[in-house]
Amino acid sequence: MFDPTIFENIKVVLEGAAYDLDAEGLVRISGRNDVVDLAAMSRSYCLHFELHGQEEGPTAEISLSAGTEDLAAELLERKDRKPGCSLVLTFHGISLREPKDAERANHLVRSLWGPAPLVRQQITYEWGQEEAARTSRLTVDFQRSFDEQVIEDIPRLLEHLAKTLEQLSRSDDRTDS
Repeated sequence: MFDPTIFENIKVVLEGAAYDLDAEGLVRISGRNDVVDLAAMSRSYCLHFELHGQEEGPTAEISLSAGTEDLAAELLERKDRKPGCSLVLTFHGISLREPKDAERANHLVRSLWGPAPLVRQQITYEWGQEEAARTSRLTVDFQRSFDEQVIEDIPRLLEHLAKTLEQLSRSDDRTDS
């Protein structure tokens, strides 16, 4: 028998906390991907969320990943590298009716997550329909490695993700009117 890796420990807690939020009716888990890439010896786990009772509007995902270097550092107990996982949040499908809506969504996410994570925004529209509705994808990248010390913070992290999704949904509703 072997000890679970950092990735596996965080994944179990993340999944449990996410399903607790779903059971409480705060969010609905709408998808899940659990990938082991044997060619690259990496792992990734992704949960997709939407607000309960909301058929359209912004969605969110949380991605946990660990690459070859992280796994090797942990299993071989390398002293030159601290093992861990990366964690990225993505908010999809934010409606943008006006250019200032993109700025509002970006500001909202930055204000809720603070200055530490890197927030990137990607705006898309259908070719030939540049003046039609656009959508935005906002990514919150913590740009650091996480280990088991983050486990106690995962429920709060997911609650904050749900709060962000709710705020983006409210902002989205204002742009529809």
